[in-house]
Order: sequence, then C-alpha cells, then structure tokens
Amino acid sequence: MKRILVTLVAMIAPIAMAEAHAEPLSSALAKAYRNNPTLNAARAGARASAYDIDIARSAMHPKITWRSGIGYNSSAATNRGTFGIVLDQTLFDGLQTTNNVEVNKARQRAAEENTRNTEQNILFEATEAYMDVVLTRRIVALRKQDLDFLKELTRSEIARHQAGERTRTNIAQAEARRAAAQAELSLAHAEAKRAQATYRQVTGDEPGNLTGGKVPVKMLPANIDKALAIAAKQHPALLAKRHLAEGAMFNVAVSEGKLLPTVKGAIGIGRGEGNSAIDAMAFDGSATEQKAGIELKVPIYQGGKAAAEVRRSKEDLEKSNFTVDVQHAEVQAKAASAWAQYQGALATASANRAAVKAAKMAKDGMMAEQAIGQRTLLNVLEAQADVVKAQVKLATAERETVVGGYRILSAIGRLGAKDLGLVARRADTETR
Repeated sequence: MKRILVTLVAMIAPIAMAEAHAEPLSSALAKAYRNNPTLNAARAGARASAYDIDIARSAMHPKITWRSGIGYNSSAATNRGTFGIVLDQTLFDGLQTTNNVEVNKARQRAAEENTRNTEQNILFEATEAYMDVVLTRRIVALRKQDLDFLKELTRSEIARHQAGERTRTNIAQAEARRAAAQAELSLAHAEAKRAQATYRQVTGDEPGNLTGGKVPVKMLPANIDKALAIAAKQHPALLAKRHLAEGAMFNVAVSEGKLLPTVKGAIGIGRGEGNSAIDAMAFDGSATEQKAGIELKVPIYQGGKAAAEVRRSKEDLEKSNFTVDVQHAEVQAKAASAWAQYQGALATASANRAAVKAAKMAKDGMMAEQAIGQRTLLNVLEAQADVVKAQVKLATAERETVVGGYRILSAIGRLGAKDLGLVARRADTETR
C-alpha cells in the first residue's frame, strides 16, 4: 500500500508543480503593467505635468522677500545700508493666471489620457508577445513530431530495403525529408528564442509555462457599429487630443489677457540709513519704517508682440481642432480594421481546423495504400508535409484569433488594467 501511495505521489507531483507554475495571459499582462519601463516613464511624465498647475497658480500667490543691501558713498566716505521684509501681491493680471491654470489642467488631463493610451499599447504588446511564445513553442512541438515521424519512416524504409522490399531511392527520399524537417526544427527553435526575448523586453520577466490565451468574448462589442461608437467616445488617444484642444482655447484667453491692465501691490517693513543700496521698497530713515503701495500698468503699445501672440494662439487652437478630427478618423479606421482582422481570423481558424482533419485522414489513407503497393513513399511524404503545414497554419490562425480580440479592445480603448481587472502593484510606486 505504501509503495502504491509513493508511486501516486511521484506521478502527481510533477503535474501539480506544472499547474502551480502555469502562467495565464492575465499574469503576463500584470507583469507588463508593473515592470514595463516605457509605461513607467509615461506615468512619471504625467506626474511631473501635474506640478505645472501649481506653478501656474503661484503667479497670483503672495511673495515674501527679505531684502538687504549695503553701499559706499565715495564723496562722504561712509557706508550706507538697508534691510527689510517685503510682501508683493499681484491683484489683477488680466485673468492670465486663471486661464493659464486651466491650460495646465487641460494638459494634465491630456497627459493622463496619453499615459492610459501607452498603458493599452503596452498591454497589447504583452498580449502579442505572450501569444508569440505560445505559438512558437507549439510550432517547435509540431516540427519535432514531424521529425520523429520521418526518422521512424526512414528506419522503416532502411529495414525494408535490407529485406529487399524497397529501393535505395525510397531511403534517399525519406532522408531528404528528414534533413529538411531537422532544418525546420532549428528555425522553429530560433524563432521561439526570439519570441522569448521579446516577452522579456515587454514584461520584464522570463516566460514560464504559458497556458495560452482565450478570446475576451464578453468584453467585445456586439458589432462593428458599437465598436466605432465606443472608440469615438472613450479612446484615450482621442480624449487626449480633445483635452489639448481645450487647453488651446484657454491659451487664447491667456494671450488676450496680455492686452489688459495689471495691478500689483506691495507692503514692506524695514530699516535703513541714507540712500538704499536696493531699489524696490527702499527704506531711507534711521528708524523702522512701514511702506505700502499699488502699481497700475495699462498697456498702450507693445510693438505688436501681444497682438501677434493672440493671433498665433488662435491659429494653434484651429490646428488643435483639426488634430482632433485627424485622431478621430485614425481611431475609427483602427477600430474597423481590428474588427475585420478578428472576423478574418475566426474564419481562417475554422477553415484550418477542417484542413488539419482532412490532411490527417489523407495521410492515414496514403500510408494504408502505400502498405499494399497502391501509393509510393513520395505520396506519404507529401501527405505528411500537408499535415504539418495545415497544423502550423491552424496554430497561427488561433494565435491571430486571440490577438485579434485584444486588438479590438485596444482599438476601442478598453484594454486598460482596470478594464481587464488586473491586480498588480506598479514598480514605479514602490519607492514613492
């Protein structure tokens, strides 16, 4: 009884270990979301752009400055100095600060959408990388099976030749196909290594026991019209362009504000002797003094600079609006193309399944007929080649089906980590 239990444990343990290390597509996507340097750089850029809002707001905040200076009067041969604290406050700047804050808010929203677009692009790249590893490993297995079959067939032909049932030509044909299969297997191994390198680049980790992906059917739109509508409403690349156009509109108001009056005020307290060595809020008396003042500036003529900036900002706004139209057309085209590719992949996969089944039946029939002298070895070899070709095409079509489903999600803006329900702590937040 103990021996039986030990045997069962020995049989089950490798299977359990393989299942424990099985890596679904969602795991690869989580790794890419966490580790990809391009995505982490985009996040850092979005965080940096948020500080532009604070920088813009600071123009209307009070500024407190310690001012001090010392000078030398050569005629009197005396030193003269002053010191004090001055508070400067902009009271009105033609609403430039208010509108500039709105410009940077719009740019921040655009940066967030661009980051979300980068996130979706990286996750799609991870999907392709994952499925490429699955495909190339599957092709390696198919090529190995083909080589094993041809090796056995060659041994069989050699044995029959020695028994006087086959000619040397049959052996040569079998050996030629075996050599070609060996070359195909070597190429398949090289392609698998390339796919694994791409996987490491995108996800930051080695590919483990990949279980293969499935088409996210429940997340896909019902038809192409709904796909186009969703893309027009929520694709991050398009939303980013719209936010930039919104910022360009406020930038026009910033330029127009330069034509309006500005009002600034200042309050200071300090002490000085003689003439000040500094200009603003000079304290001239020997006792402590308090000073306050308001300055009004009304632009009359600025050499045409402000007017030119207004005209340029309006042209920039027009350009931004056209850019939105261009992006909208691009998003719609990609969504339509993704839908067509997916439908084509479904049809191709279905046809290739039938082709594989038919090719196997044909090969089995060829082998049976060859055994009774109705078919030649060359017929069997060609039938085997047709089987392998059909199997490779099927594997490729099934890869395209899964990738095609995720391509649709990327094209309509639904391939984000939240959309997919990924649970992964980002590497760029660990040190923050």
